[in-house]
Amino acid sequence: MQRNELTFPKSTFLGQISQESWNILSSAWSTHLYSSGQFLISADDSNSDVFFVLRGAAKATIYTDKGREISFISVATGDCFGEFSAIDNSPRSSSVVASGECLAASLPAEKYLELIKTYPDMTFAALSILVSHLRHLSKRVVDFNAKSADLRLREALLELALKNTRNAEEDNVLIDRPPTQSELAAFIFSSREGVAREMGRLRKAGIIGREKRSLRIPSIEQLRKTIANSH
Repeated sequence: MQRNELTFPKSTFLGQISQESWNILSSAWSTHLYSSGQFLISADDSNSDVFFVLRGAAKATIYTDKGREISFISVATGDCFGEFSAIDNSPRSSSVVASGECLAASLPAEKYLELIKTYPDMTFAALSILVSHLRHLSKRVVDFNAKSADLRLREALLELALKNTRNAEEDNVLIDRPPTQSELAAFIFSSREGVAREMGRLRKAGIIGREKRSLRIPSIEQLRKTIANSH
């Protein structure tokens, strides 16, 4: 697969590396197509391969002793995951599950470590991703302790909307195949019933809308205002 066949956001690992690094990576990895709900990696797995999402998305999740799902980070096109185990040689700390059809590439840990030690652009990309994860998780801890579940849901919807915009000026956004209410609940540390109630209120207020299997955000600016008014 050629790089010009794919588009990666600049904030992702694959969006930051050079063409030379892409050529080296793509010659060393193996690709696999995963169906929706299929596990790419499982928690406590001893495998230490590093994965790169070429198309589609996935979510990192863990399950409590009572079987409750807690989803704490989304993995989108261009992102990599599994590098923690490659770096510290410890078992996986979470499972990663495909959100819809997902094309991913896997690279042996030894090769990943060799490359990030050799190529500065890969080193910087790896460091920037780790810093991004740390900032994201730190924010979620603060949000959980300082914000209501309804506010966390609105902010999650805003994050989804912004990820689906084609340019900075776009205000009306259609989110194709959005997360289910259960997935949103897992992401914001709430219940499905609580998410359903708040989604219903937002629909009545015209802040969100449903179009078949898609979610419509008629105005990102209006959603921002509801968030600002909730503080």
